[in-house]
Amino acid sequence: MTLVLLKLIAPQLITHGSVTIVHIEVVAGEAVYLPCDISTQTSNDQVALVLWYREDLGTPIYSVDGRDRDFNLAERWSDENVFSNRAYFMPEKQPAELGVDHIRETDQGVYRCRVDFRIGQTRNSKVNLTVIGEY
Repeated sequence: MTLVLLKLIAPQLITHGSVTIVHIEVVAGEAVYLPCDISTQTSNDQVALVLWYREDLGTPIYSVDGRDRDFNLAERWSDENVFSNRAYFMPEKQPAELGVDHIRETDQGVYRCRVDFRIGQTRNSKVNLTVIGEY
């Protein structure tokens, strides 16, 4: 008998009110990609700021700050106590993604992506991340 374990189980998309929740399962030690829709509603709008939160923490854990510059040159910051240098933002993806390398069981939780636009209304989305122990 052969046992095959998928690195990433297909994300499930659920909408609660106006906030979309994506459920993702990943095996500890692998990379995971947390989606965040940064698309604009109007052609003359731009993303100003992207903040990632973990629901059990009160402050941002990752940010992409383009308030004082073009978003392609935005300043990136990652909380040393959460993802540190394991996290990186990929705005070119559709939807954009926060990649996290070498995921740990302690990374399991609900994450919220907040996108502030220069003109449009702020958008929030959530990712429920389940981390499965290594086999």
